[in-house]
Amino acid sequence: MALSIVIPTLNEEKHLRALLDSLLAQHLETAHEVIIVDASPNDLTTEVVNQFLNLIPITVTKSSIADIGTQRNIGARLAQHDHLLFLDADVILGEGVIQRSLDRLSPDELHIISARHRADRPSFGTHTALFFIYFLILLARLAHFPVTNGDFLLTNKRTFQSLDGFREGFLLGEDTDFGIRARSLGARHSIEWRASITASSRRLSTVSAWKLAVIWAAAYMRVIRGKGPTGTRKNDEGYPYGKWSDL
Repeated sequence: MALSIVIPTLNEEKHLRALLDSLLAQHLETAHEVIIVDASPNDLTTEVVNQFLNLIPITVTKSSIADIGTQRNIGARLAQHDHLLFLDADVILGEGVIQRSLDRLSPDELHIISARHRADRPSFGTHTALFFIYFLILLARLAHFPVTNGDFLLTNKRTFQSLDGFREGFLLGEDTDFGIRARSLGARHSIEWRASITASSRRLSTVSAWKLAVIWAAAYMRVIRGKGPTGTRKNDEGYPYGKWSDL
């Protein structure tokens, strides 16, 4: 069950090391490769990757466009293996999360798997917001419009190719758009609850957890109404971390 791990980056040299360390700690026995798709204007990401060359089968390819959907598509099309894991560069993998998720996945069916989140700065407000977010996620699943988290998105080439990859040009929601389009084709959507990833709370240094949840919810509603990236890039939804791409 060979695996290609795709990580889009843009000035993520401060966070990428922790992710790669946590990947090493997975002790994966299955064949795997890591493809970094870097849109940074410098070589700092490559310098971090160079420190792992003898430890992980890892390559860096450059993207001229800083757009997460574009970068994921570039990485997936370079992938040599049938299973695809898309990771954000600022997450840390919990013990066994990749193998537990792989055990759920079949190469012969349309399938998407997400992982449970933990906060890196636990507080009452953060835990409450996460509880609220997962409550909404469960409601969305019941309504057959699942939320798909792109910071840990495990799928296979059959699913990816059936959808022609991610739609490009989104600031927010390209992962859920991917999941909803997959669901419309009959794909199964699962969440790995037994293991987790730790998601960076750096966005919370700019806005509160509750405001961020509202921003994400607004992006989700736009996606399920079928509104794509075209014509929406001037409206950044008040998102404090990134702007619409210039695709």
